[in-house]
Amino acid sequence: MVPYMGISAPRRRFFLAAAILLMLVIPGGVFMLRQPVLIVTDSSFNLIYGNLRTRLKQAESSLRLYRRMLMVPVAESAGPDVIALAVKAVSPSPYAVLFPYRYGAAARRYSEEYPGVPALVLGGRPPVETADSGTLAVHTDTSLDFYRAGLCAALFAQGTEGAVLVFHDGTITAADREAFLKGLRAQGFTRNPVYLSLNSDYSSWQNVSCVVVNGAAARFFDQNLKIPVILFSWIDPGITPRSVKAVFDDSPWALAVRAVRLAGKGGGVLPSEAVLLPRRVRPRETAEKLRELVRELPIGENGKDL
Repeated sequence: MVPYMGISAPRRRFFLAAAILLMLVIPGGVFMLRQPVLIVTDSSFNLIYGNLRTRLKQAESSLRLYRRMLMVPVAESAGPDVIALAVKAVSPSPYAVLFPYRYGAAARRYSEEYPGVPALVLGGRPPVETADSGTLAVHTDTSLDFYRAGLCAALFAQGTEGAVLVFHDGTITAADREAFLKGLRAQGFTRNPVYLSLNSDYSSWQNVSCVVVNGAAARFFDQNLKIPVILFSWIDPGITPRSVKAVFDDSPWALAVRAVRLAGKGGGVLPSEAVLLPRRVRPRETAEKLRELVRELPIGENGKDL
């Protein structure tokens, strides 16, 4: 029998293995050669977000962008000049650099030295001033977040006569309240929500169907209630009480990939990343409906998340 194409079986296996290796090496080489995206971070944030979760998010972001996402660890007390130098030390020519809003001054300093590199300030909920600074602002679309939270809260309240409570830290705007009410109404909830400060001594828990928490409501969580909770936080959802069913996360890592894609548009607004905890939601149909609601847009609005 004549060997196929005049090549013996061992050689065919060798060439096949070499071809597979080449197919793996070339994309990997391109990946490593592309300019990285840098993100400034510190130990306090990693403690809140979770070290393992940070590493997983770093790997996920790198794959989604098809370029390395590298962290720039800095001390919280470091000045703008020091942080700008730390960024340069990690990569002298990055594709973009992401700065949490608390390092806005460092972003402006870096942008002065490297005007050709997009410096994005992830503003979160507080307003960030970037006019004439050379930096780009990416803010949280809080109104869309609260609209979706209203949809979810109404879902948990269906079939009950209980109230929907909102514990907040004072940062909720009139537009956020209007959007939250719009979400409740869109899902059929007809009563008005009750807004309370984080340290409120509320006691009528038997008449509550769902709680929305925007801030560190330690007093509420200390009561270990079984009421469904929708949480606005950067904390690792896995270490939250089982009463927490969904977490709206607008942390730098949650916004990073979409923020980079906004760089060419001069910045903009992005909704939080909704992290659902389906194992805590029963029945399964409710969990599936929850997945749909956290992607909803208000009636009359078009478009989709980046």
